Amino acid sequence: MDLLGRPDREMKCLHIAGSNGKGSTCAQIAASLLTNGNSVGLFTSPHIARVEERIRINGKPISPTHFDRALRKIRDLELNLTFFEITFLASLVACKEANMEFMILETGLGGRLDATRTAEVIGCLITSISLEHSDILGDTIEKVASEKAAIARSGVPILIKDPGQESIRKSMLIEAPHAQFVEVHGTIKDQAKSLAKEFLTSLGLPYTPTDVRWPARMQQLNVEPIILLDAAHNPSGMRQAVKEFIPQLPEKWCLIFGSSPQTNMGSFLHPLKRMIEQNPPQKILLTKPQNGRYPGVEDLPIEGTWFSTPEKAIEFAQKMDVDLILVTGSLYLCGNILQILGFDSDEDLSLLAQPS
Repeated sequence: MDLLGRPDREMKCLHIAGSNGKGSTCAQIAASLLTNGNSVGLFTSPHIARVEERIRINGKPISPTHFDRALRKIRDLELNLTFFEITFLASLVACKEANMEFMILETGLGGRLDATRTAEVIGCLITSISLEHSDILGDTIEKVASEKAAIARSGVPILIKDPGQESIRKSMLIEAPHAQFVEVHGTIKDQAKSLAKEFLTSLGLPYTPTDVRWPARMQQLNVEPIILLDAAHNPSGMRQAVKEFIPQLPEKWCLIFGSSPQTNMGSFLHPLKRMIEQNPPQKILLTKPQNGRYPGVEDLPIEGTWFSTPEKAIEFAQKMDVDLILVTGSLYLCGNILQILGFDSDEDLSLLAQPS
């Protein structure tokens, strides 16, 4: 950061962590700031369809030319950096060059040791907490919560979605004794909007409710048949997603499912299997997500018809006599489907719909 001239100090940075919902909340914060006339940079991960979407400038994915220019500056540092660290630093360089007033930073994993923790920020927010990445963050939810709460900085406001359990609150307050807890309810989108409102208000910034397009999060493609995509990539995410899937399921629907490796595949699949039992699909299509951080799982403990690629699965599904195709289980699988169907343009990946 010092070698780059501390680009973070040239912008008002906001730091967001959490197990689920942090990307959606980042998007809501960015959209509100944009709607209120601010220039806003946004760094999130992973990318769904194109690497450029990790960096959004005023809601739109960075151009390949601008991205390459920022990457060259990081390369010239001649440091041994991870892919995440490179894209994080590139986001700061690119957004500073674009004269962004605000910069929203989503953690990659955890908080305490995440690269984004090196930025100077004016506010921190933590969304939901669940037991994830136990090999790195700890084998109890309290340990995971502690790692995420460690994004706290002395003198910097920090807001935390109330985890609803005293032992978790205590572990977070050890790292962030000045934290404020807030209760939010409703759908994933409702919770993201509520957290964005509470967070911006706590920083003395205006909040304006804004419709946001956030790929692979309860995203509906209005094609024939309709396609509903949601990544639901961990057990807590799947539990919440299933609650929202059920009211949207017509009598005739099919499921496309694929997953990256899970710490507890049984726990991950349990809510989905219950939904299938109560609302049987016409067919279950299983496949292997492509181009992810980890290889997709091939031997899935769920009954269905195997397709070697997502392309073959969606091609089969679109020929079926169904009213809805549900795609879930992996961010990368959702990204594969968006690419295959051509829903990966700058317009498709922009936070706000452009005026027609």
